[in-house]
This record gives sequence, C-alpha cells and structure tokens, in this order.
Amino acid sequence: MRLPKKQNVSTNNPENPLQRYYQPFIRYFYIERLKMALNFLKPQDKQYDKILEVGYGSGVFFPELTKICKKLYGLEVFPEAKKETEQMMEKENIQAELTTGSVTQMPFADDFFDAIVCVSALEHLQPNEMEKAISEIKRVTKNNGLIILGFPSGRKLMQLYCILIKRDLHFDFHRSDHNLILKTITKNFPIQETKKLFSFLPIYYVVKCQKK
Repeated sequence: MRLPKKQNVSTNNPENPLQRYYQPFIRYFYIERLKMALNFLKPQDKQYDKILEVGYGSGVFFPELTKICKKLYGLEVFPEAKKETEQMMEKENIQAELTTGSVTQMPFADDFFDAIVCVSALEHLQPNEMEKAISEIKRVTKNNGLIILGFPSGRKLMQLYCILIKRDLHFDFHRSDHNLILKTITKNFPIQETKKLFSFLPIYYVVKCQKK
C-alpha cells in the first residue's frame, strides 16, 4: 500500500497519529485500517466520479484514493491541515479539493458524492454530535452510494492495545465509543458488511453501508 514519503508529510495536530504510520511494528495496525476500508471501495468495474474523505488528517490515504476516483475531496476540521496537506500533495503530485469544516455541518450539496470514507474521525466527536454527523454523511452521499466508516473498539480494549505498544494515548480524544457509533449508523442505513482488526478480540471496526 502506497503512503506519502515520510519526509513529505507533517502535522501540528495532537489528535493526528501521523508518525505511527511510519514506525516499525506499530505501523501495521494503522495501515491495516486503511487496507480494510480500501478493500470495501475497490470492487468496482470503473472509477468513482467523486470520493470524499472525512477527517483526512495529513492525507496519508490520498495516494490510494486518487487511483480509484476521477476527483478526490477532503474534509478536515483543523484549519492548519489544509496547508500542510497541500504541501504534501504538491510533492507527491496528488490532486484533491480540500475543505475546512465539520462533519456535523458539511459544505456540500445533497447527493453529491459516489462514496464517502471516514477512518478514525467519528470517535473524536462528542456523543451528542454523532446523530448529526451520520445524518450529514447520508445527506451528501448519492443514492446507492457507498459509505465506509472506521472506528476503534471500546476504551478498555484500546487501553490494552496502548499498553502493548507503549503508546501514550490521551483518552479524552476518543469521546465516543464503537457502540454509540454502530447504533447511530444502523438508525440511518443498514450495514452491509463489517471487517474487524483481530476478529477474536476486535480493536478496530470498518463497516460498509449503502445509501438507499
């Protein structure tokens, strides 16, 4: 799986795990999340017209997403992310339209995207924001469009994971757990398929949905 070169990416956002994608051993867990999402997107006989990545962070997923769509869009709530990611895109020769904004109030028209992918953003929302976020994702997705959402498991499993990899995680960053996210998703659209990182004791979920 192609990531941007390490020297071409940067971040000042404390919630962005950018460096984990490039560290030995730990990188497996982070890259595997992207692979699971990509596998849900790839079974297509043609390119998507428009894909949106919600919470693009430093754009580490962009090299792969640009291969499967005619136009890539990115939404990120942190204003500084746009400049940092545009610098990376120039070095990597990647094209995407970046927008600063929140998933709870997206500046896009109804039924605009063929597919939306959101990996590790929903858990950072306050619980009272989840319904609005999922409703907005649904609103801007075309009928029959795909929605791919990734999020970690409950806090206890994440604590165990962080002990094992010796990561100093600020748990306040994960404000919503997977049970709330799953409950809110199923209120808005059926889940077609679920992938788990370590099925016997999942630490991460990626779900595939389709707007009907």
